[in-house]
Amino acid sequence: MVKFPKIRGTEDRYALDADNFSMLSSIFSLLAKRAGYQEIITPIFESADLFVRSVGNTSDIVTKEFYDFKDKGDRHIVLRPEGTAGVIRALIEEKLIYSKQLPIKVYYTGPMFRYERPQSGRLRQFNQIGIECVGTNNCYDDADILILANNFLRILGLKNYSISINNIGNFETRSKWIAELKKYFKKYEKDLTQDSIKRINTNPLRILDDKVDGKKDFVKNAPKIDNFLSKEEKEYFEELVKLLKMAQVNFTIDPTLVRGLDYYTNFVFEITSNEKILDGQPTLIGGGRYSCLVKELGGTDLSCCGFAIGMERILIQLEAEKQELCKPFSADTCIACISDKAEIKRVALLAANLIKTTGFSCVTNFDSVKLEKHFKYAKENNAKFVIILGEKEYEKAQFVVKDQTNMTQENVSADNLIDYLKSKIK
Repeated sequence: MVKFPKIRGTEDRYALDADNFSMLSSIFSLLAKRAGYQEIITPIFESADLFVRSVGNTSDIVTKEFYDFKDKGDRHIVLRPEGTAGVIRALIEEKLIYSKQLPIKVYYTGPMFRYERPQSGRLRQFNQIGIECVGTNNCYDDADILILANNFLRILGLKNYSISINNIGNFETRSKWIAELKKYFKKYEKDLTQDSIKRINTNPLRILDDKVDGKKDFVKNAPKIDNFLSKEEKEYFEELVKLLKMAQVNFTIDPTLVRGLDYYTNFVFEITSNEKILDGQPTLIGGGRYSCLVKELGGTDLSCCGFAIGMERILIQLEAEKQELCKPFSADTCIACISDKAEIKRVALLAANLIKTTGFSCVTNFDSVKLEKHFKYAKENNAKFVIILGEKEYEKAQFVVKDQTNMTQENVSADNLIDYLKSKIK
């Protein structure tokens, strides 16, 4: 029985699992840098007001999911539930939006926190990769970020996913749509959950993507934003659709698609898994365009676009599609010192470090002198060669090198060990 088990909704990662996690981040970092995005690192905790102002005080994040507390200075602190607000706050506070040429392109990785019921693909501490293109107001950058997201999944070898896009208009357009939705949903009040009933007057858009009510036919048949979009907004979206088709991005237009954060405007998208294991939480990547957030947080009036990737869900998707990022660790060598004498162990230690500084990997177990245990340790680490050093070998200034692939062995002089390994390990 573990005395101090991990908190529910968190995960430990070890060995191959940890390697895959790190590799996923590394692959995206390389892709983002090639696209001109630079890394930004922001604090894990921020003022609660930052997220109330940015994601909306009627959003589920604010009303249900904050991991928040009062610190010793009586400040209301929140463990960040998403990455965009902190990034925009940093760009304003560090005056980057005033000193750099626009657009500013940044990417981030790191843990986020939401108090939700844990299930497959949904943790209370989860990790996101995200990008923000700040200070851009055209459909070409909108297309560019979706193409980038799609290319990332293709590089990973993933195929079983779907892309949905929608145009939710600007704030003025959306206010007319929201007024119509309020009238519409009041007629179906008895058929809605208690959460959705509360949202009718506060934010009926949340009903459209509610996990329960969003699947009901009358919700799917609710008034669509198309009826309220201006000519300019329609033309903008038509051009975006043309760009995505030219880039051979397979997508559908979903008129019910809205994002869970209030700052989005115009273009929104989601990339969702078609794998059964992610039925309840299928969104792999979500994003779009957002306006007014920079101004709302104290900066100038800039429009932006971006997206966030759920790392845990991508890893689940990779496993479901049998796509391998990393292979289990395989050591090139294992030093097996089968003597307790200090002078021999010193030689084993020096040999191990010489091997490592030459560029090969080497594992050691200095707590045992039993050859059988050394071979078990070598097998556990998939070592290709076991290098044995005992008293006889020490006296002759040599090692016994056993090839674990073909089970042959040779006596190799200490002076020739590195050259021997170079000839054998490709």
